[in-house]
Amino acid sequence: MNFFQDRKKYHAWKLKWFQLLYDFPTFTVPPNVSPITISYSYNTTDANLQRLKETYSLEKIAGDGTEIEQIINLMTWVYQLASHANEPEFPEERNAFRFIRLATIENKQLNCYMKTVILNEIYLAMGFCSRTTHLLPHSDEEKESHFITSVFLASLNKWILMDPDWGMYVTDRKGTALGVMEIRKRLIEGKKMKAKGVDKKNIKNILHNLKYSLLLGVDYFWFLSEFLFKMRCPTNSKFNQEMEKNRTFYELIPDGYLDERIHTTKIDKKGKKLLFVRNVEDFWQNP
Repeated sequence: MNFFQDRKKYHAWKLKWFQLLYDFPTFTVPPNVSPITISYSYNTTDANLQRLKETYSLEKIAGDGTEIEQIINLMTWVYQLASHANEPEFPEERNAFRFIRLATIENKQLNCYMKTVILNEIYLAMGFCSRTTHLLPHSDEEKESHFITSVFLASLNKWILMDPDWGMYVTDRKGTALGVMEIRKRLIEGKKMKAKGVDKKNIKNILHNLKYSLLLGVDYFWFLSEFLFKMRCPTNSKFNQEMEKNRTFYELIPDGYLDERIHTTKIDKKGKKLLFVRNVEDFWQNP
């Protein structure tokens, strides 16, 4: 199969994911189901977070600008740590210190999961409430998914998406940063958005992103369309959370999708406890 046939096949495959967003647009709690009480915690005072802040001079990286400027600056720093790898070798220890060392000392590439862990802990260290957010497709989630960091922007009183793997965040046409649910809704409604790239230095990262935008003729929104079908967040956001066993996650799934799972619990192969919910406002509650 030649390049043009590959690209045509790729476009057809991506249209499938757009269609699934159109087919499952809403999140509502069924009237005959008692909703699960959703509650999150954010630990921004751990001594290890303070050490992280001091070790990497995070205040200097964040700068003296506005809240959103600091958030973007911190994301940019994480994005530029290393180029992308689809299947990197995972160390036993999985926190910001270990992953930063992997990139800067051992010169390894990082994937979206690793960069999201780093950025989440950096935001917590700087006093921002944030969550690792696992974006999942309609099906075959074991094969491919995507991690981003959701951070609460107090000045706008909402959660926004920061993608340290792509070095991207998303705004509306007026330049206001958007969160996961806003992006999903706008994709379904065909409303204009802007994907803002932050990198001007790391050529390897730039080429990774251009692979989609130039070679395949698609952009960041085409990429996201596959992974905004459902989403998963841990109940507790804190330093070294990835090393905890038997962690609990809320998974937000749309109306009409696996209705039998709503407000039930599942233990996955890795021992994670998944609680399936549709109460979207509670899922994205303010910290």
